[in-house]
Amino acid sequence: MDEIDERLVELLAADGRAGHRHIAAVTGLSRSTVAARVQRLIDSGDVAVHGVVHPSVLGRGSLAYVRFVVSGPAAAVAETVAGRVGITFVSLTTGPYGVTAELRVASPAQVDAAVSELRALPGVARVDTLVYLEVVRDVIGPVGRPPAPVDAIDLHLLELLERDGRASFVRLAAAVGLSPTAVRRRVLTMIDERVVRVGAVVRRGGGQRAHTVGVGLCVRGDSARAARDVDAVPGVTFVGRTLGTYDLLVTVHGASAGAILGVLDALRGLPDVTAVDSWSHLRVVKEGYASLGAAQ
Repeated sequence: MDEIDERLVELLAADGRAGHRHIAAVTGLSRSTVAARVQRLIDSGDVAVHGVVHPSVLGRGSLAYVRFVVSGPAAAVAETVAGRVGITFVSLTTGPYGVTAELRVASPAQVDAAVSELRALPGVARVDTLVYLEVVRDVIGPVGRPPAPVDAIDLHLLELLERDGRASFVRLAAAVGLSPTAVRRRVLTMIDERVVRVGAVVRRGGGQRAHTVGVGLCVRGDSARAARDVDAVPGVTFVGRTLGTYDLLVTVHGASAGAILGVLDALRGLPDVTAVDSWSHLRVVKEGYASLGAAQ
């Protein structure tokens, strides 16, 4: 991807349903150029635009970050972990933990049961678990309090948006048997009420030029206050308050090693941050999100 593509991805990450006309106005490109480039990015498989539903709608409100010390090749462990129920993210990483993963399940009891099974997997020497207290910023998904209940038509629309976050209101309307105007109203309401968030996901394989780094922060005092400061740092794509080794778990994404260094230094300079650990994601083995289909 060149700099123009990266800017388009940045805009689609913020609003996956942004129209070509709006993107053209922001970037100064022509509408036809925006349309062609966005379609090329999606067709290439490097970028996907999905609707991600609030975890409470899925019945998966308990989250944990699991790090694995492995004996033997890490890739084999990563592939096995990726196939487990409730695992939404798996990466091969630098540092003492060869594999990291995110777990999203229904309850703390299910976190306990899942981690017990992960400890018993072949090649796993040790497991270190961070339990999320709160997700302040997700890569795509909505955060905050559980939204209002949704009806059967809304659930159908959410399933369609999970598959294609940029599906037109006309296509969505044909699928659920309502008018485009009615569907537009329902979709925008669910976005406004944080039932769903639509955004772009970059397929972060080993061949991608951009860098992704995990960061563990220790802070003094109120971790919620520190999380707000961290969330305001450009380049930060995920912020979670955790119990365990770190008070905050952060993901940083940048186009170069220099960009990552700048974000890490900005985090070190925050007044409440007392310690910073970081690890590079060398290859993302799985990056998905718990879906309505999986929750049913």
